[in-house]
Amino acid sequence: MGKHLGVAYNLRLPQELKDRIAESAKELNRSMNADIVARLEESFEQKFKNLENTPTEELMKELAKRLDGFSVVVN
Repeated sequence: MGKHLGVAYNLRLPQELKDRIAESAKELNRSMNADIVARLEESFEQKFKNLENTPTEELMKELAKRLDGFSVVVN
């Protein structure tokens, strides 16, 4: 069997964004699909990569979201 290529997903983009992706993909010598996938993967990895430069309020919002439903007891 060949390499699994992933799941097909139909996506609608504004023409200007499609043009920007096409230009980026050409500059990076990859397909538009590969460019979109790389950008999405990077966006998930980058969220809190540099904690020192992440505003405290952003960290607190993320912590609150992740702890939603948990109880904290302080003695």
